Amino acid sequence: MELPHIGKSCAKAECNKLDFLPYTCDLCSKVFCESHWEYKYHDCPEQYRVDQQVPVCPKCNEIIPMKPGDNPNIKVNEHIENNCRKVPKVQTYPNRCSKKGCKKKEAIPVACTTCKLNFCLVHRFEQDHDCQGFIHPLARQNKQNSSRPHPTTSHLTTTSEQLVQVGRCRRMKC
Repeated sequence: MELPHIGKSCAKAECNKLDFLPYTCDLCSKVFCESHWEYKYHDCPEQYRVDQQVPVCPKCNEIIPMKPGDNPNIKVNEHIENNCRKVPKVQTYPNRCSKKGCKKKEAIPVACTTCKLNFCLVHRFEQDHDCQGFIHPLARQNKQNSSRPHPTTSHLTTTSEQLVQVGRCRRMKC
């Protein structure tokens, strides 16, 4: 204690350490040693001015207003229970495989170059999905509804058969 007039003592009551390079808190303007200069270590009463949390609702991504001293968890729960508008979920994998029995979905469309249908990565090759060549969507629909005869669409059946033959011919390079 040769030079007590040069340094300053820490304002934290438990410490009261003499420090020659003291820190002054910019919020409460008290002097602290190197161990207690941070807001959390000296329990700064003005800490709420700097340490503001802005809670965001996990369901609707809306910012929830708060007053200093409010518990963010309680405010988020109140928001969810009272006035939360849930945002509809975005479809992540909308591209479903066209192979019968396969329920896989892909993030990007994987279309067969021959039949123009969408498939998963397992069935993307012609030999993996039993490619029948390009079938016009109307003809495909007619083929599925062939159990009910339609006199006006009978010409489509012959056209789809011809297209299937053309598709087979392309694969065999006739």
